[in-house]
Amino acid sequence: MLKIGVVGMGIGGGHGAKIHAGKAGELTAICDCDGEKVRWRLETYAKEIDAHPRGYTDMDEMLEKEELDGVVVSTPSGLHHQQALIAARHGVHMLLDKPIDIALDKIDLIESAVAEAGVLCGVNYQMRWNRGYRAVRKAIQAGAFGKLLQVDVRLKWFRDQAYYDRGGWRGTWAMDGGGSLMNQGAHPMDLLTWFAGRPVKVRGDFAALNHQIETEDWAAGIVEFEGGVRSCVNTTTNVAPKKDRCFIEVHGTEGSAWLLDGEIVETNLDALANPPDPEFSAPVEDFMDAIVRGRDPEVTIDQARRSVALILGIYESARLGRAITL
Repeated sequence: MLKIGVVGMGIGGGHGAKIHAGKAGELTAICDCDGEKVRWRLETYAKEIDAHPRGYTDMDEMLEKEELDGVVVSTPSGLHHQQALIAARHGVHMLLDKPIDIALDKIDLIESAVAEAGVLCGVNYQMRWNRGYRAVRKAIQAGAFGKLLQVDVRLKWFRDQAYYDRGGWRGTWAMDGGGSLMNQGAHPMDLLTWFAGRPVKVRGDFAALNHQIETEDWAAGIVEFEGGVRSCVNTTTNVAPKKDRCFIEVHGTEGSAWLLDGEIVETNLDALANPPDPEFSAPVEDFMDAIVRGRDPEVTIDQARRSVALILGIYESARLGRAITL
């Protein structure tokens, strides 16, 4: 059994429960700078899932005292590089929540530290384990769409002002790195680059239409990829009433697929009929299997960097008022 720790007891609490529920790893330790949150999570784990990890408020101390095989980092996006450097210094494999970080120079720091330490680093994009998205990716690779022409993304979500006010870091440039595009949009932006490849040119726009935040609650972009694929992107957290929807539409010379929240709702391609269930149901399962097998995790640093570069490019294009080359 692998010994796994979790840093960040917000969403990270759910990652801990998945580790405990699996057969490959043991939830050995948890960490959060908020001691009250650690105590509450320990009590919840003991009562609800019969898990009994040890609790810490300092990541360095946790890694010094525990002989961990891996750590799952679930902290504000702008802090990911800090925890990644700590994990690398202790020689511990890591799975970072999305996005990998909010600045390309910080991602470069992570990549250098991971390479020097010889540890694995994966990024937590759970949408990749959706059967519909995986089937589309496989069909693209197999050439079922013919020449890929267009992949469009529309993320129509709702978040109230209280969501941004909680914690004090959401909707800030320093910690969140953006709004609807960098936070909520990180998932479909990863899928977009997974499907279409490396983005090379972008024109973007963004605005805060209905929230008191530094960043944006609406963003749009027109993207060109290395192979000539084009994309229209739109993300927002303004769609009321709350009924979050993500639309992805894939078009090639031989056919199309329309997806709603990962379900293929229409297609003419036989290759997309009856998509099989994925091997893993959650990124933490893939992460632990990667440690055991000594392989790359599903989402590597290079792949995670592509979607962040695209998001930052949309912001930069909007600020400059022109298309830019990435």
